[in-house]
Amino acid sequence: MSEHTAKISWAKQGEFSHKGFDRTHVSEFYPDCKVSMAGANNGSLADPEQMFVVSLASCHMQTFLLLAAKKRLVVESYEDTATAVLAKNEEGLFFIESTTLNPVAVFSADTPVSAEVLRKMHDKAHHHCFIANSISCPVEIKLES
Repeated sequence: MSEHTAKISWAKQGEFSHKGFDRTHVSEFYPDCKVSMAGANNGSLADPEQMFVVSLASCHMQTFLLLAAKKRLVVESYEDTATAVLAKNEEGLFFIESTTLNPVAVFSADTPVSAEVLRKMHDKAHHHCFIANSISCPVEIKLES
């Protein structure tokens, strides 16, 4: 078992009232690794929903790359534009209703990978991704046809 720590810090800037306040804050993962964040719809800073879905996508990608390396399949690049759908439950509380991963792996020219093998690798990556195993919302993995 391992423990992982991240720190967030926020300080009031300007007006603070029930009508609104600045939600900009900093997430610190290591002394030299800080990410400025904000509430949803800021436009220039990451929000918690994006951090949630990027954590899932990153975990899936790293697991996929490990599986490819173990199979001696050389991956040249990997990209995923992942989405999370925020909704309200029956009690009116916000939750992540669903997530979609759209991974695109480019293998080296001398590494032929069939659509079937690719699907199996992504299914196995999802099965072994600890973030996917820690969340309750469904995760759809859409592969290019």
